[in-house]
Amino acid sequence: MRKTSIFLVIALLFSFVFCHVAFAGNEFNIKINGKIIELKTLHTFKANRTMVTIDSGLFETLGAKVEYDKNNGKIIIDDEYSTVELTVNEPVAYIHKKFDFTGIPLTLEMDAVPFTEDNNVYVPLRFAVEGLGVQVDWDGISKSVLITTDPDRLMPVITPAEYKEISLNDIPEDLAKWVDANRMSPGIRFKTVDDKTYIQISAGEKPTGGYSIELESVTKISDGSIYITAKVIRPSPDMMVTQALTYPYILIVVEGEEIWKVDGSINDGNRNILLEEITVSSIGAAIFPEDITDITLYSLMGEKIKTYAPEEYGPIVEAFNNAKIDDSFYIMMLAGNRLTISLIGGASIEITSYGSETNIVASISSQEPENVVRSLHLVCPEIAQILLGIESK
Repeated sequence: MRKTSIFLVIALLFSFVFCHVAFAGNEFNIKINGKIIELKTLHTFKANRTMVTIDSGLFETLGAKVEYDKNNGKIIIDDEYSTVELTVNEPVAYIHKKFDFTGIPLTLEMDAVPFTEDNNVYVPLRFAVEGLGVQVDWDGISKSVLITTDPDRLMPVITPAEYKEISLNDIPEDLAKWVDANRMSPGIRFKTVDDKTYIQISAGEKPTGGYSIELESVTKISDGSIYITAKVIRPSPDMMVTQALTYPYILIVVEGEEIWKVDGSINDGNRNILLEEITVSSIGAAIFPEDITDITLYSLMGEKIKTYAPEEYGPIVEAFNNAKIDDSFYIMMLAGNRLTISLIGGASIEITSYGSETNIVASISSQEPENVVRSLHLVCPEIAQILLGIESK
C-alpha cells in the first residue's frame, strides 16, 4: 500500500490549509473520484481553513453518517472503517480505527476547531475527510478539492506491531550513549541500526523512585509507521521509594522491517508529556524514502556537490524525521551547503545551514496555490554537519 508521507507533509504540516487567496470569491469545486458534487450548504473559511457544515451532504456522499449531540457539542462522523470524534470549540480530535483491536484511538490536535454559527455546525473539511482514511488533494489549475475513495486506501492496515522490550545490555555501546543522552527528556524517539529500529519511551524527570512506564499499545499504522501509547505508573502512597530524582524509560526494538516514522502519546496523569518535545515526525510531517525523487547537496554558490543514491536516503530520512523543532531565536546567515529533497507530486524540502553544528532550517514547499512555504528551525546535528562538510559526531 502506498505510504502517504507526502500528503501528510502537505496536509498536517500546513495545518490542513486550503490557501484561497489566489482566486476571487474563494470559489472552488469539490470532486469525489473526479465527479463534481454540490454541497447542500455554503462552506466558509476560518483562519484560511476550509470549513463545511455537518449537514452539507459531503460525508453522506462518502458513505459516512454524522451525529451531533448538541448538549455536549460532540460530533461523530462514522463509516465502515473509522469513526472521527470532534467537539465544538475543542482542538483535540480522536480517530477510532475499527480494525485496531487495541481499542485506543489516535489523538490529534487541530489548528481549526469545529464551531457553530447561525445554527450551523462547521468542521474542518480536510481533517474530517482524512480522518476517514480518504485521500484529499488540491488542484490549483481547476481550483478543485480532489477527494479519492480508492478502495485500496480504505483497507484496514492498522495491526499490532511485533516488538521486544530490551535493556541497555542488549544494545551496542554507541546506541547506549544515545539512550543515555535522551533519558532525561520526556518523549518518544527512535533510531534504526541495520534492520533493527530501537524506540525509547521516556517519562522525563520524576521526584522520587517508584515511577515506571507501561506500554498500552505498539501499533503499525501503515508500512513504515508506528504509533505508540503508554502511561506513566506512579508509586503507591505506601511504597518505599528512593528519595532522589529518577528518569524512567523503556526501550523496545522492532526487527525485520523499515520504520521511518514513530510517534504516539504518553499519558502522565492529566497531561500528555509528549507535547514537551515536538519533532518533525510527531507533527505528521515525516517523509519516506520511496516518496523521494531526488536528494542533492549544493554548495553555497549553487554548485552541485553530490546527488545521493536511493540506498543512501535512509540516514537522511531518519535524521529529518527525528529532528526536534526548536522555537528559539536564531540569526539566519547562509553558511555551508544546501540540501534539497524532492518529493513525488512536486513538494520539496530545502535544508540550509546558518553555521551551527546542531541546528538547521528546513523550508518545505507545497504545490498549493501561491506555492505555500513553511520554514522550521530544527535540531538535527546529522544533517547540520553534512551541510558544514564535517563528519557526524
